[in-house]
Parts: sequence; structure tokens; C-alpha cells
Amino acid sequence: MLSLTRDSLSLRCDIFCTVIDNYGDLGVCWRLARHLAEEHAVDVTLIVDDLCSFQSLAPTLNPALPLQTLGLLAIRHWQPDTLLPAPADLVIEAFACTLPASYVQAMQARGTPPIWINLEYLSAETWVDGYHRLDSVQPQTGLIKTFWFPGFSAGTGGLLRSSQELAAMQRPGLPGEMTRQVSLFGYEQAGIASLLDALAADARPTVLNVFAGRSLPDVSRWLGHDLAIGDSAQHGALSIRVLPLLDHADYDRLLARCDLNLVRGEDSFVRAQWAGEAMLLHIYPQDEGAHLTKLAAWRERVETVAAAAGTPMPVSWGRMLTFWNATPATVNAGMTADWTQFLTDLPDIRTAMQSWRQSLLAQPDLATQL
Repeated sequence: MLSLTRDSLSLRCDIFCTVIDNYGDLGVCWRLARHLAEEHAVDVTLIVDDLCSFQSLAPTLNPALPLQTLGLLAIRHWQPDTLLPAPADLVIEAFACTLPASYVQAMQARGTPPIWINLEYLSAETWVDGYHRLDSVQPQTGLIKTFWFPGFSAGTGGLLRSSQELAAMQRPGLPGEMTRQVSLFGYEQAGIASLLDALAADARPTVLNVFAGRSLPDVSRWLGHDLAIGDSAQHGALSIRVLPLLDHADYDRLLARCDLNLVRGEDSFVRAQWAGEAMLLHIYPQDEGAHLTKLAAWRERVETVAAAAGTPMPVSWGRMLTFWNATPATVNAGMTADWTQFLTDLPDIRTAMQSWRQSLLAQPDLATQL
């Protein structure tokens, strides 16, 4: 496999991305593209089918342009009739998004076929190690597609991070400041109301930074009136402010200064772990509870590492992770959560997450491994 380093001259990479659920896949692809360009001097074109969603993360982007630049990246709008240039040296098909047939034919016609990577979804399950970097010969073309699995162990493709991003995520001030900061970016769920009840009744004041999106209607319903970007509200000890979607740098900085990060989606999930603060993942629901198996695998890894480091994860974290991912029917049927104990344990949860973060730093990052 080619080595992507600053010594690589004119190495070209095309990353194909279809936007699903608005931002998750796009966030991963955009971050990977920047890491390859900024950290490894790769000439990257990010080929995306939904520039309107992209503009929500990068306001300077013009959705009407078929080709434009964003920092060091070329951004190309991917439409059914898009005429694409000659294939790059490295082609990344993000999350099995299916490359255009004409592009695959052009890959086959190249004197030296490109390296073709299928970037898979992140999982903490143990089977991932055995499938990472497996090759698949495409029967119609003879081209080789390599499956790349991000992950949390040495046998996987690693996680996205850069030295510049980690430096920017250093927390200003010290934990234990008077006002607690919480970020909320999740899906619809019945458990939000109980969290807001607990924060409003708590002795310590809290600022809830909630993003416009699928969690906001639940917050509005609890408050009793609609909220929009820029709005703020006060209820007991809880202050609520509604934020727009932020670019990566601003979102990273927010995570780093929050005492609790409630996240969804792969990019936010990884960023919260690099922040090293207390966190809960609201994992995307899948048929037959497959998502709960993935959630349990991640939880086990975190708790095992934290215990080995002498910083055991409080029991309340695992219980709250289960509650936070319970179905509305389960919550409405009477499933309860001890938010008071969980909030009390936040400093110890943070300490355990810091141990987990340190273990992840020992693993090479995803772009470097590529």
C-alpha cells in the first residue's frame, strides 16, 4: 500500500460520500479529507452528493457550485450526471456509498489501478479485527477493494485525530467550576425530559448547549414552547441555549469545555472521547437491537481499560448508558434513571474517560495508518 506522508509527491485522493441522516457520514469524510491534506500533504477531492447539508457545517461553502475549494480541499458536487476527472491514486468509498459505474470503468482502464478503500463504520466489536484490511476482488473488473475498519484496538484502522485538533481541545480552566456545562446532540428520545428535570432541580447551575436538530423538539416540549437557533431559556437551575451546527473546530472546543457531552453519530462520538470528559452516546437504533450489541462492546472496552488503569468507571455510568439508549416504550413503561447519582459521579466518570483516552492515544490515528 502507498505511504501517505509529506514525502509523497502529488499523491491524489478522491473521497466519495453520500450524506445520510444529514451529518454523520459527512463529518467523518470531511475530517478524514482534512487530515490527509493537512497532516500528510495529499491532494484530496471530497466528492459529496448533498452540499446543502455540507453548508450547515461549513457556511462558506456554496451549494450551487459544482467544484470549489475549502481550505486545502477540492469539493465536488456529486450528481447522477457529474462528469468526473480521471481517478485518483487513492480512492476512498465511504461507507459502501457505491462509486459511479463510469468512474469504476476509468479505474480499470488506468495503467496502474488505484488503491480502492471501502471505509467502514466504526465498531468496538471484536470481530472487526479479523476483517480489517481484507481484500475483495471485484468480479466484473478484477479491481481489488480493501475494507478499512476504524476501531479501538491495534488490529483495526484506528480513529480520526490530528495533533492540531488535540491541542485545540485542551480544556480552559479546571473541572469543578461553579456552572456545569453540558452539550446535547442526539436523536429523539423519552429520556431527555428526566435529565432536564434533574438539571433544573440540581443545586449546581447548569448551562445546556443544545444543537438545532432532532433533540431540540424534546427540549422544547419539556419547556412548554418552541425553541429556535439563538434562543435561550431559564428553568430553575437550568439555563438552555440553542446553537446552530458548528464547524469542526468550534464543536471540538465546545466538547472540551463541557462537563458532560451527550453525543450521537460517529464523528461526535469520536470527538467526545478525545475531549476526555464525561459522555454518553445515543447510538443510532438498528433492527433487532444490533446497535445495543455495539454499545455493549464499547462500554466493556471502556470499563476494562479504566479498571486496569486504577480509575474504575462508576456503576452509574453503565446504568445511565442503558437508560439513555432505551426505547421510548421502555421509558414510558416506567424505566427510571438516577440522574442525581450520575451527576454526583461526573468527576469520577471524567477520570475514567481520561484513562480511556490515554489508551487510545497509544494507537496510530486513522489517516496515518492509511
